[in-house]
Amino acid sequence: MKFVWAMLLIIVVAGLVAVLMPTGGSAIEKEQLVAKEPTSVSEAITIKPPITAVVVPPPTPVSTPSAPTTVAGVAHTKAIAGGLALGLDRTIPHATVVAGSIVRQPDGSLLADGVYRIEGDGTRASPYRVGWDCLASASSTFVPRLKENKIPQRISMLDGAWVRVEGYVAFPLMLQESSEVLAMLNQWDGCCIGVPPTPYDAIEVKLAAAVKPGRRHTFNFGHVTGRFRVDPLLIENWLVGLYQLEEATLEQSDL
Repeated sequence: MKFVWAMLLIIVVAGLVAVLMPTGGSAIEKEQLVAKEPTSVSEAITIKPPITAVVVPPPTPVSTPSAPTTVAGVAHTKAIAGGLALGLDRTIPHATVVAGSIVRQPDGSLLADGVYRIEGDGTRASPYRVGWDCLASASSTFVPRLKENKIPQRISMLDGAWVRVEGYVAFPLMLQESSEVLAMLNQWDGCCIGVPPTPYDAIEVKLAAAVKPGRRHTFNFGHVTGRFRVDPLLIENWLVGLYQLEEATLEQSDL
């Protein structure tokens, strides 16, 4: 009987030990777990290589052609190869001077743009002798009301020079003695007879000496010589005057 109770006690104790024993893996499994654990902090932390930023260079600026050289707000272009630069340095109000072809001829005269012949040197002793066709040609490129503001070189070269022009002359109607006259391509009496001038075929002339009353009634055609000015007069963008002669003299000519 004691033997039976002793066996039962052993069985009960063994069961308690089995129940109370912590459940764990085998020694081999424990060794594998221990082998998998990191042995240092550096092994536990994985350091990834830094990401290199890609630097994109800024776009190269595109160069633009420089603007034409300006003098007092007026642009000037260069003379063509082989031509003279006469007049390209002039400043014309409300206008842009455009280079053309001014060539010296074997006889000493100038040929402007292959069409207009200009004699003389532009001095008081040897003034330029210019035709009305050359002066009137400015109407093809200089029309301010249409926003066309180009003055050709053949016109700008006359600015400031001494010029001699032949044409009709009209005196102010109400004055007996006058130091100002109007030189024109066409005959006009200042009122009703003839062809009224335009700014391109007329010149406002300021005489060095006034014309006496007796002479003005017999003088209607001749030469006017003086210092030439290209000075546009605008009213609401309408051109009402373009050419002037200063310090001028009159010489009567036969028709």
